[in-house]
Amino acid sequence: MNKIIVEPKKGIGSIILGMSRDDIRKYAEVNNIQLRTRSRTSSAESFGYFKVEYDSEDKVIFIELSSYKGDKDITCLLFDINVFETKAEVLAEQIDKISPYDRDDWELGYMYTFHDLGLAFWRPNVFTDEDMQQEWFLAHNAEEQETYLRDQYFRTVAVAVEGYWSKTL
Repeated sequence: MNKIIVEPKKGIGSIILGMSRDDIRKYAEVNNIQLRTRSRTSSAESFGYFKVEYDSEDKVIFIELSSYKGDKDITCLLFDINVFETKAEVLAEQIDKISPYDRDDWELGYMYTFHDLGLAFWRPNVFTDEDMQQEWFLAHNAEEQETYLRDQYFRTVAVAVEGYWSKTL
């Protein structure tokens, strides 16, 4: 099992804030991972479970890890908490004890941003324990219900340089 450690203000796993675009490409090559870039001058690249964004000097300013595991078994840990196997509200409350999340974020519920930590979590939909008792949910078959149940957990975790979310770079 691969353990990927999230370190706020530093990086995720072997991908570190401040790495150069060339370092990222070497990492992808060594690990036999195909890079997906929109264009040669794009400020973002995706590879494996990661997405990175670069500044004007081609240094990493944002790293995002997706919970999509594919055929590999990964565990993502932040402060010894399993990020993708801890319910979103529980995880947000635990991290909030360390540093408060942005309660004014227009995407709150879908996204939790912890500016002081340079950390954010995202999920495409909000689904709570209370939703499991609702008629609309119970009317779905088991496969459809499983899709909703995944939305109790975050799908991505990201770290970024100071000011990234406030766009003060």
